[in-house]
Amino acid sequence: MKDSYLFELKLLEKVPKIIEVTMTTLEVHATDLEIVDALQINPRASWAMVARALGVSEVTVARRWRSLEERGLAWACVALHPSTSQGAFIEVRCNAKHLERLMMSLGRHPDVITVGQTTGDYNLFCITIATVLGDVLRCVHGGLPELLDTAQMRISLFRQMTGGVDWRQGILSVSNEKQLQEEHHSRHPESVSPISISDRQLFLQLGVDGRQSPAELGRSLGRAAGTVRRRLAELEARNQVVFRCDVARPAFDLPLGMLVLMKAPPLEAEGTARLLGRRRETRFCASVIGTANIILVVGLHDLADAERVLGELSQDHPSAEVLDRRVVTRMTKIYGRMLDSAGRSVGVVPVDPWIRTMRPMGVAEDGTEQSI
Repeated sequence: MKDSYLFELKLLEKVPKIIEVTMTTLEVHATDLEIVDALQINPRASWAMVARALGVSEVTVARRWRSLEERGLAWACVALHPSTSQGAFIEVRCNAKHLERLMMSLGRHPDVITVGQTTGDYNLFCITIATVLGDVLRCVHGGLPELLDTAQMRISLFRQMTGGVDWRQGILSVSNEKQLQEEHHSRHPESVSPISISDRQLFLQLGVDGRQSPAELGRSLGRAAGTVRRRLAELEARNQVVFRCDVARPAFDLPLGMLVLMKAPPLEAEGTARLLGRRRETRFCASVIGTANIILVVGLHDLADAERVLGELSQDHPSAEVLDRRVVTRMTKIYGRMLDSAGRSVGVVPVDPWIRTMRPMGVAEDGTEQSI
């Protein structure tokens, strides 16, 4: 699976730049919503387990999920555990005529996990990720050469995420949740250490499809299924990875987002960020070093929803000041998935937190010298 993201990118290049949006392709049934919610609770749950919780047949669950995947409306993948995810939140001021090209170019970097467009002076943001600080610095110090020609950018480093890596719609009942969690592995209270680079190929495979079975993974990696099964259990139990189920958010009634920059008393910033990370709307949250020491991204149903969220933030965290807020008008990449204008998955660049270690700075993806 060496440099598998290159293969995925070639597939992505074949996708038409403009994909016609129709009601049929974006149509989501009530059962689809329940299936997605079930997989957001337990992304690797068996179809039998999901079927029992929802009161439908395994065949129905498998068929509907396959349809969601094929239409790019839902997908499952692996992610670094929030506590072992360090990186940079980069805000960019970009000329409108270069915006589309820049967003696509940034999305092709395997350690740029997310790219979005916003209102305001800084009209683009991206999030980079790594397992060690050195790789974060390699990325921001010339590792993204397309940013050198932008009008202005602001880089905020974070040592861990405090929320948003996995999220839920919150449709199913508590009893349904218990059914879906009954086979989940118990976790240690705190992470032991970041996932090792020795697990890179396994991580990349699961970045393409987080529901691959141990047998499928074993065939791809040349390992025994039992060995893969035990390793997956260890990685989850040690809080080194989490599995996530994501969706084409506009089709699931979340067409917008909001980027909020907050300033909390320095000694309260980390604790406040952790509380904000637990909010149902949170899609990203981290404490950073800067005038704005908390960065929060939340999902929105509409613009009125923004006022509600801001009101709750003010009420729940009176010591924290909102310095800026911008509407996230679209996402072109979410944790490795490249998206079309309707938020549907049209390709995948598997997240690779070790890419800066594997590829020396100044060397392009094809191995040639890169001018920076």
